[in-house]
Amino acid sequence: MSIFKKISDTVSKGVTTATEKAQQTVEVTRLNAQISGKRKEIDKLFAIIGESVYEGYLSNDLSLAESKVLPRCNEITAIREEIAVLDDRIKAIRNEKDCVCGKRLPEDTRFCPSCGHPFPEPEPEPVVFDKPPVQMDPYVPGDTVAEDRAAGSEEEEARPTAHVDNRQICNSCSTPLYADSHYCPACGQPTR
Repeated sequence: MSIFKKISDTVSKGVTTATEKAQQTVEVTRLNAQISGKRKEIDKLFAIIGESVYEGYLSNDLSLAESKVLPRCNEITAIREEIAVLDDRIKAIRNEKDCVCGKRLPEDTRFCPSCGHPFPEPEPEPVVFDKPPVQMDPYVPGDTVAEDRAAGSEEEEARPTAHVDNRQICNSCSTPLYADSHYCPACGQPTR
């Protein structure tokens, strides 16, 4: 009966993960549609500004356009701020951040793989224990459990490591690299 429980738990976790991903995709699509609509509003305002300036040019008095242009410029600034808020929500949903070079990266990236820009280390969240931490017993000679643990770790160290293609991982810290990486996203070392 326990194997069926494990299978149903695994399927449930997969369905939950797929549902969360689908909800994220729907939300990001909705936000992108809002951003697209706001960009169209900006394009219309630019057209109005252009027409106003041209009318001022035709009348040989560009100061006439000022009364029509300034309110439209203020509207464009407000709409751009709304777009920035929507874009920040998309980044939060996708767990991403922007680099100074303009590339969008996963939130846990420490160095930009394109330009090498370092990101500050995130401050660790304080750990709250419901129960006091479990203390490990110190090594006591003749303790077969502790000796077995020590022997197991020596065996793990003695195992040969598999060969990894150096073009796909960082030579410094062995982090997998993006295809277009110029710098390691984990340690910031140049990749070439």
